[in-house]
Amino acid sequence: MFDLPQPKDDGLYIPRRPVGEWSRHKHYFLQRYIDAFTTAMKGKRWKGLHYIDLFAGPGIVRLRDSGELDWGSALIAAQAPNAFDGLHFCELSKRAAKALQARLDRIVGKSRFTVLQGDANQKVHQSVAEIPPQTLSLAFLDPYGLHLNYETVQVLSARRVDFIVFFPDHLDALRNCKYVYRNTPNSNLDRFLGPEVNWHSALNAAPQTKWAEVLRKLYCGQIRRLGYTKFESERICVKGRPLYLLIFCSQHPVAAKLWRGVSSKKPDDQRTFDFNARG
Repeated sequence: MFDLPQPKDDGLYIPRRPVGEWSRHKHYFLQRYIDAFTTAMKGKRWKGLHYIDLFAGPGIVRLRDSGELDWGSALIAAQAPNAFDGLHFCELSKRAAKALQARLDRIVGKSRFTVLQGDANQKVHQSVAEIPPQTLSLAFLDPYGLHLNYETVQVLSARRVDFIVFFPDHLDALRNCKYVYRNTPNSNLDRFLGPEVNWHSALNAAPQTKWAEVLRKLYCGQIRRLGYTKFESERICVKGRPLYLLIFCSQHPVAAKLWRGVSSKKPDDQRTFDFNARG
């Protein structure tokens, strides 16, 4: 994994509301995969490597417990040693998008990135239009909750794109499905999972201890409909309490192998070993 300097307060916008330390965990896996992805794919048959981040944030955040500043996903990708040919960002907040634009101006050539301001689910067509054909892209889809519509992933899949999806099963889906989403037509969970998914029946048919696994399988089944065949997932916990999943989706076994190698080493330097190939 490439080294990055500790971010400093640069006078630009940093959200007052800090993020949990678990944010550093997901960025740990993202950074490791970006390094592996850009190294392995450099010089291959693709006409370029691109990075997509539709919930990009301002680029720097503050961690809740330690008070330290930390890089956001957008600036992690922008500082990869094997540089992406194109960086495509979207951010809902005008203030955060403006700060991200200014920070990128300082470290990336203006011709290599775009920052769209607005709802990612509405701006996705514009993002895809910026990606040249015959390129390979990595999309980090990291909404604040269940705010990523299935149709947005469907639009991205028109290009050759591998996904790392933040799936807040315990943080959002399971916490709200019984008393909020179950009685709300076209809820966030409905839009996240997409059409023709009867998650109500699927959860009713399973013990509550299995609900997280049921939702993961439903979601991966939906992404499979888009032509994806390789799925990996990384469970993120804090103090033994499950919070969310990172779900990796690809159409190629090489990418899945890269992810398994990356995810085998955890943030605490512990290693896991997978003796069975998974599809």
